This record gives sequence, C-alpha cells and structure tokens, in this order.
Amino acid sequence: MVNVDRYHIRLLMLGSFVAVAVAAIVIMVRAENSHDLVLKVEPISASDQITVYAGGAVASPGLYTLPVHARVATLLNQAGVLDSADSSAMQMAAELHDGQQIIVPLRVAGATPTAVSDNGTPTAVVTGPININAATLEQLETLPGIGPALAQRILDYRNENGPFTSLEQLASVKGISDRMVDDFRDLVVLGP
Repeated sequence: MVNVDRYHIRLLMLGSFVAVAVAAIVIMVRAENSHDLVLKVEPISASDQITVYAGGAVASPGLYTLPVHARVATLLNQAGVLDSADSSAMQMAAELHDGQQIIVPLRVAGATPTAVSDNGTPTAVVTGPININAATLEQLETLPGIGPALAQRILDYRNENGPFTSLEQLASVKGISDRMVDDFRDLVVLGP
C-alpha cells in the first residue's frame, strides 16, 4: 500500500505543479495584455444643424442656425423680410446648405425685379414676354444668359437682317446656343 500512496502522492504533486505552472502562465499573459493600449474609434455623427447667413432686405441680417434640410422660407421667416423686399423671384422651397448666404433684393420702383442665384449673385428676372423684334438693349439683358455684349449682337443682327421670323433664328446670333433658344421659348414673342 505504501507504493500506492507514493504513486498518488507523486501524481498529486505533479498535478499541483502543472496547475501552478498553468496559473503562472495565465497570470503572465494577462499581465502582458493589460499593458496594451486599446484605441476605440467611433464615427462622428453628422451635425443635425446648419449655419446660414441672411442679408439684404431683411429685418435682422446675420447668421442663423437651422435644422439640416431647412428651406429658404424658414430662414426668411426668422430673419423677417422687409416690406421693401422683392422676394417674389426667390426659390422659397430651395434647401439650404451649411455656409450658404441668402441675400434678399430690394424692390426698386420701375426696375426689373431681381432674383438671387445659388451663389448669392443677383440675376435679372423676366416679368413678361419680350417682343424680340422691338426689345431694347436693356430689355434683352433681362433674358437669362444675355449680357450687354450679347444683347447688342441681337440688336445688330436684327438691324442687318430684319425682324426675326422664328425663334430658332436667334441661334444665328454669335454666342446664342440652341439650348439658350429653348430657354427663351416662354420668355419672348415674335412681334412686328
């Protein structure tokens, strides 16, 4: 029996030694891993607000913080449009973007109303059809894409060739494309 007891004692000692060795290894591995720096990267959520500038014919010009997807009408309601403003040609339903500038033009008696393009630059707006055969230089300039030089070319062409007999004939004027002619369809008429 003594042999059996020695056998069990050795087995018990060997088991204890293995258990201590495994525990030491686990402790060392955990100690090494605890010194590692873990960097957790989380996405930055997009802002749910934008900042835009309202100026021109408004009661309170300045910066406004609005919700994302806000419209021009929302901005102008907050800024307060003056009675002297000409906001009739502004795109009230247009979505605003962060950093955008909206300038409301003043109404000028006897002048063609103006609109503000996406970049804040005033642009002329046609208030009714223009008789292309009787229009003045200034009236021609109210058409989209027509500046003083191109308006003068239209007048020169009309003086040299007589009245326009079709709208398509406008494309014969240097600087006027077929696309521009299509844009003019509802803005001009052919009259005597």
